[in-house]
Amino acid sequence: MIINHNITALNTHRQLSSNSAATSKNIEKLSSGLRINRAGDDAAGLAISEKMRGQIRGLDMASKNAQDGISLIQTAEGALNETHSILQRVRELSVQSSNGTNTEEDRKALQSEVGQLKEEIDRIGNTTEFNTKKLLNGALKTAGASVGLDSTTGTAVGKQTAAVATATATMKSAALVGTNDFVSEKIKIDGTEIKVDWQNLSTDEQNVITAGTGTGATATGMKAAAELIVSKINDAIDKSGANVAHISGYVDADKLVLESGSKGTTSEIKTASATASIAGKFLGAAGAAATNLGTSTYNGTTVATGSKFNFQIGDTKLQAVLTGDIDNTKSMKDAATQLQTDINTAIAAANVAAGASKDGDFGYIKNVKVNAQSDGRFEIVSESGPINLEDLAGKSTVKDLGLSQAQTDASGNGGVTFQIGANKGQSITFGVNDMRSAALGIAGVDISTTAGASGAITSLDKAISSVSSERAKLGAVQNRLEHTINNLNTSSENLTAAESRVRDVDMAKEMMEQTKNNILAQAAQAMLAQANQQPQGVLQLLR
Repeated sequence: MIINHNITALNTHRQLSSNSAATSKNIEKLSSGLRINRAGDDAAGLAISEKMRGQIRGLDMASKNAQDGISLIQTAEGALNETHSILQRVRELSVQSSNGTNTEEDRKALQSEVGQLKEEIDRIGNTTEFNTKKLLNGALKTAGASVGLDSTTGTAVGKQTAAVATATATMKSAALVGTNDFVSEKIKIDGTEIKVDWQNLSTDEQNVITAGTGTGATATGMKAAAELIVSKINDAIDKSGANVAHISGYVDADKLVLESGSKGTTSEIKTASATASIAGKFLGAAGAAATNLGTSTYNGTTVATGSKFNFQIGDTKLQAVLTGDIDNTKSMKDAATQLQTDINTAIAAANVAAGASKDGDFGYIKNVKVNAQSDGRFEIVSESGPINLEDLAGKSTVKDLGLSQAQTDASGNGGVTFQIGANKGQSITFGVNDMRSAALGIAGVDISTTAGASGAITSLDKAISSVSSERAKLGAVQNRLEHTINNLNTSSENLTAAESRVRDVDMAKEMMEQTKNNILAQAAQAMLAQANQQPQGVLQLLR
């Protein structure tokens, strides 16, 4: 019999501790109602749950946003209802004034009322607002607006490479550096000048660099020199505090090669001069600066000359025709320039057809700009509203250019944007035209003469039609938002149910577990008492 180590008691105590810990967790889950109270309960489940919670709260807020949007639309539409009534009254007065039974004095009296009614239309247009946002004075007009930009960005089709600076001469050609060359030097990396103090190198470090050049340089010596140069440049980057990625370097065909740590159109390595100091001496030749920019090359599916695609800006539908191949022989910048030219050619033709020659003319569309993004995507910037691209039936031009799933972001384009989704880009934008008398074409209505009254009827018919069209547009958007709200609420409800299955505890199952663990803990406690009694049996041997 052993008394120094009560193995039975130790085992029972371990089981008791385990059961007690499990019971504690059961109680925690039952009291909180959550299966996951901390990341340790289910790390993956917590991450999934938090992601879902972000979407749920986003959907709920988007639903509120849509409700606010409906309120804004109802405010504008309610004001236009009065504008409609006023226009109908003015038309009625115009018809009355056109009658030959009226005297000149009668028509002056009628015109007096028309003048007041026109002023009321302007007052409504100038003062109708929602949350201090003017609605009917043209501030929300989108057609031809130049107060902001719509940026449409596609998926990546460009291949980005890092900047590579390669020496023009081999490290073994001559003794490139001497003791007097270890001075301060500036190296431009990704647009930022980095100062490298080579004079701070120790004698041993200078010897490593010196031994890496000349006819007697070995492969090991050249490699050691390259590694030391790269190390000191990266130390200088760290010391500068600049947001510049570390460079890398190696020896290729006995030539030093330095490569930037970033990729894209801004990638760059440039030494001040071949005679400046260490990096310049190693890379340069005949005093020329060593420089090589990273490239951005089109890397998508080849799109041939003559390929067509449809696009729409505002209510205008157009078609662009590519005037040259876009393939991997072109840089992203050149491809963007060509795409810009071809789109603007179609826009110019549409402006001619509409009889619009300058900004401000009805139906005029401004030229777009196509940029090559540093991450290999095309970006189309429009001042005349969002641009939507679509392939012709059976064709894939837009898809091949990475624009089939283009994302449009509105930035103060003169309209109003409603965020009706939980994520970026899930929004709708619409405009409200200027609804004042001048924009409606009735500012000059004068019914004080028979001819003026007769001509005013035509102007008023057009104005009434314009207001009707605007109200119809607002009503359509309102109906759309009502369906949006229903969809958002349904999505939020279903996503909440899914999140609950991940995060919440099954109370009945957890109570079963708690009961089991509680009984086991009590049993272990009782057994621990029994185990502690066992060693006392040894006392019988001492009698």
